[in-house]
Amino acid sequence: MEAWVRFSAQSQARERLLRAAQYACTLAGAALNSGTSSGTLSRLQQLEAHLSLGRKLLRLGGSAEALGGAQRSLHLPDPVLRFCLTLSHLNRALFLACDNVLWAGKSGILPSLDSHKWSQRAFRYYLFALVVNLSRDAYEIRVLLERAEAAGKRGKSPENRPQVRADGGIQRLRLQLQLQLRLLLQVLRDNPPLLLDLLRNACDLVIPLEKLGLCRSSPGLVGLCGLTSSVLSILTILHPWLKLKP
Repeated sequence: MEAWVRFSAQSQARERLLRAAQYACTLAGAALNSGTSSGTLSRLQQLEAHLSLGRKLLRLGGSAEALGGAQRSLHLPDPVLRFCLTLSHLNRALFLACDNVLWAGKSGILPSLDSHKWSQRAFRYYLFALVVNLSRDAYEIRVLLERAEAAGKRGKSPENRPQVRADGGIQRLRLQLQLQLRLLLQVLRDNPPLLLDLLRNACDLVIPLEKLGLCRSSPGLVGLCGLTSSVLSILTILHPWLKLKP
């Protein structure tokens, strides 16, 4: 009960819950599209729109927090992490700023706002942030793979190291790929925060790609990916040790 009280007291946690409910409505609408009355689908779409507007309200002022994160990441000693995290925070700040403008338009404060233009602009910043986040994940994986390979070489004497004996270049390449894949799976299994961050960013990537028309997918896939990433985000809030640290 105490954990739930701490969770529900956070605006980010409430926003994640609304996000999960929003994409659950998207997924349900896609699943019920063929055999459901138009009234039910209309109610689901209305609920989804209200949840989206509620999320925008909870994100008001989030740009300042993102800018603060960008300022803090400037002091990271690793140049790659410093670049990726700073750029990610800046793009998130711009995305949230556009999102705040969209909220003002949808709430009637700016009735003449071109919602489509601002929505496309927001999703472009969101896409840039996700690409940078995935680049950061790839860098973290590369560093961990290099450490694991170095530790494996130190732990085995030259005569005990597995020798790659293959007659053809294709077989040798296949064996090397199998070894790399096995090592990658081990690294991800041993680092749950990195695995969750990679899965969350990969799921989220589907949403701006679809909204910007860069990759056509079904509403069901968008709803499933959005719901999955929302659940993963909720897990990192409930269990902070699962959040990937700089």
